[in-house]
Amino acid sequence: MEKSSGILLAISSLPNKYGIGSFGDDAKRFVDFLKKSKIKYWQILPLGPTSIGDSPYQSYSSYAINPYFIDLDWLVSQGLLTNDDLKDYIHDTKYVDYGYIFNTRFNILQKAYNSHDKYQIEFDKFKEENKEWLDGYAVFMMLHREHENKGLEDWYPDFKFKVGHAMDWALNEYKDEVDYFKFIQYLAYKEYFILKDYANKNGIKIIGDIPFYCAYDSHDLYDNREMFQLNPDLTPKNVAGCPPDFFSENGQLWGNPCYDFEKQKLDKFKWYKARINHQLKLYDVLRIDHFRAFAGYYEIPYGMKNAKIGRWAKGPGYELFKGIDSSRIIAENLGFITPDVKRLLTKTKFLGINVFQFELGDGIHSPIKKESYSNSVLYSGTHDNECLYSFYINSEAKYKKLIDKLCNISVLDNPNFKIIEYLFKKDSPLVIIPMQDYLSKDLSSRMNTPSTPFGNWCYRVSKEELNNELSKCIRNLITRCNR
Repeated sequence: MEKSSGILLAISSLPNKYGIGSFGDDAKRFVDFLKKSKIKYWQILPLGPTSIGDSPYQSYSSYAINPYFIDLDWLVSQGLLTNDDLKDYIHDTKYVDYGYIFNTRFNILQKAYNSHDKYQIEFDKFKEENKEWLDGYAVFMMLHREHENKGLEDWYPDFKFKVGHAMDWALNEYKDEVDYFKFIQYLAYKEYFILKDYANKNGIKIIGDIPFYCAYDSHDLYDNREMFQLNPDLTPKNVAGCPPDFFSENGQLWGNPCYDFEKQKLDKFKWYKARINHQLKLYDVLRIDHFRAFAGYYEIPYGMKNAKIGRWAKGPGYELFKGIDSSRIIAENLGFITPDVKRLLTKTKFLGINVFQFELGDGIHSPIKKESYSNSVLYSGTHDNECLYSFYINSEAKYKKLIDKLCNISVLDNPNFKIIEYLFKKDSPLVIIPMQDYLSKDLSSRMNTPSTPFGNWCYRVSKEELNNELSKCIRNLITRCNR
């Protein structure tokens, strides 16, 4: 891979007059911005449908696409809606208002479904090509709606445990609703690939993201419960998290059900590999979140109030990655990294990642933890970090002095661009910068603060910010640094 650069920006963060970013024209204009800026990669966050908390890392499905990303104006161009249908849905807010989107978006998508007959041939083909996951997903979402969007743990037992007569009744009674959820996926996939094709034709590659864990309240678990550590009553035996550390005295309790890797191993991890291979069909490059868990993961007995009580369990290791194209994988190897994680990364030949905000040591000794980044993708920060400007401004004096010296920052300089320039000059094959860092955004634009359940994933960039002046600054920086 020749030296290049990318921008991290979620689809939800794009400009759009309907309250959340989409795959529509504003996304194409962002591709144009990337091309003018000489940026070659666009990293997005997971595309799955989100639930309570709005985290793309807690999705109803590893396969489905969030229907919020279907552009409403595009539905007009497809003859499924009219402009009059949309006049009450304009909601161009500074931040994503997920409550508003949840309460309104499915109504207008239902209206689009009512005109779906004109796409029946294409739709039937999509259903046949994706039936392995689509049938189960649509049934799960139908049942979820009929249970007033309560989590799986609160469903009526007959549906929770898939009792035959109850399932047969529901499939007959709500056949049209199941078809509705399938059609929405047909639209989402169709428009996503139009966008991806546009990006690829303009020299931009899409980097996607797959979470290590699945959500408990998901079609993944509902249809594949044997792949998870579950009790007969479907409660998890163990849940995911990470142990206490310098940043959190109670650790982090994520709550995702842990996998039954002993059972998955019997068929050489066929189910988990299918998750990864499906994502590789969607993206040019795939970032695998929480890579260290493939070597060993932290499991916490179900019912604990924090992550203090838990144990490290052995992950699936290299066998899970056999046959997967290593040239298209980025492994998020952050966190508590032990020798077995390093050995696994070496064996897979995946690129790892390094984050500038984690590279500063104790602020006194050498700030560079490694001399070469030739096998790593280098970030100024990720979606879980505070924005670079806030990180710099709010750093202790010893850190700020260290950064100033390292990046040659003087009083009159924009510190963000000096830090980015410093990263661009490293030997990493790919440097990725969150959009907020190019815009010198503060804490109000942070995408996610780990261990906080609400108020995240709301950042949006405006059309006015994606201007020629910024594009020229980025282009000149990339040219000067031979990226």
